[in-house]
Amino acid sequence: MEDGKVIVKKIVIKEEDILENIKSNSLSKSQIPEDVNMLVTGMLHKAGKSFVRVSFVRGKDWAEGIVPDAKIEKAKGFTEEEVSKLEAYLMEEKAMILERAKGVNPLRNMFGM
Repeated sequence: MEDGKVIVKKIVIKEEDILENIKSNSLSKSQIPEDVNMLVTGMLHKAGKSFVRVSFVRGKDWAEGIVPDAKIEKAKGFTEEEVSKLEAYLMEEKAMILERAKGVNPLRNMFGM
């Protein structure tokens, strides 16, 4: 964050959540989520509104959302339930994501500074 680079954070879904989902038949053991990487842009501004774009990547699966709305706009490879969990994560971690995004400097990142 201090050097202006994009933030990458791994999200590990808690084992209790996975077991609960298996019990409710929403996930089979073969569908247990792997580690998910999260990429956060710097603060963006459009039509007088400030926001941050957040991308989640898991292998070939991806999802893109925005904060502070905490909404996933596009996704491929994630189930509807997983998208709901990602949106819940965005809502819970909204303050942290916005704070970290303020420290991302795209110009410094582009020039490798």
